[in-house]
Amino acid sequence: MIELYKIGTVKPLTNSETEALSRGSFSLPADYLDFLMTYGLGSINELLMIQKPDQDYIKSNFGDYMDFWTLTESEEQLILNSQTIATTIDGDIITVKNNNQKPIVLLPRHSDEAVYFENFEKVIAYYNQKYNFNSDLYFDTNYNFEQEYISFVSNGQLSKKLFDNVHELFLNEVTFDKLYNAATQPKYIIQKIGGWVYFDALGKSAVRVKYQTQFKEEADSIIKLIKDQMKN
Repeated sequence: MIELYKIGTVKPLTNSETEALSRGSFSLPADYLDFLMTYGLGSINELLMIQKPDQDYIKSNFGDYMDFWTLTESEEQLILNSQTIATTIDGDIITVKNNNQKPIVLLPRHSDEAVYFENFEKVIAYYNQKYNFNSDLYFDTNYNFEQEYISFVSNGQLSKKLFDNVHELFLNEVTFDKLYNAATQPKYIIQKIGGWVYFDALGKSAVRVKYQTQFKEEADSIIKLIKDQMKN
């Protein structure tokens, strides 16, 4: 399995929970189940969102729109009865059909050609290459998470200077463990809040703070630092 940098305290699924997902004749990929027992539910690089299998997702959302993709009639039926295990922020769907040969199907948002995979690890590798992550992958858990959105737009006006001042203060006052997207949209990983602080350095319009509820006190101190500076 591809090793991911973990943000915060993850909550892996138990053996009994994964066994419950695999009951019946429908077989889920072994490495997908291993992933759930290692990391739990969440996202990879805030792109690939991993979920429990959903047997109704395709039918409910695309039952009348399967012609979005070029599929044979038999393949269409397999996918209609598949179990969706992940989606992406760009609208791709990753689903598992009841078929031993390349059971994982990626239904792209911006293409009519489905992509097939032998296992879940190859799905992760596909997005790693497509988005040039250079194997610097992180797992962002859904467990106990909260998020604060702080806007720099007030009365219809955007204050980019204020954004820069807040960003500078943050860098002077807050210690972080790891940094992603430094040159564009910096995301500062802070393990003591179980999350991160994201600065929209391109638009300079907002800051997002994600944290886990068990670390709320630490997160609130960072949020207060930002908001107090905005009042000055």
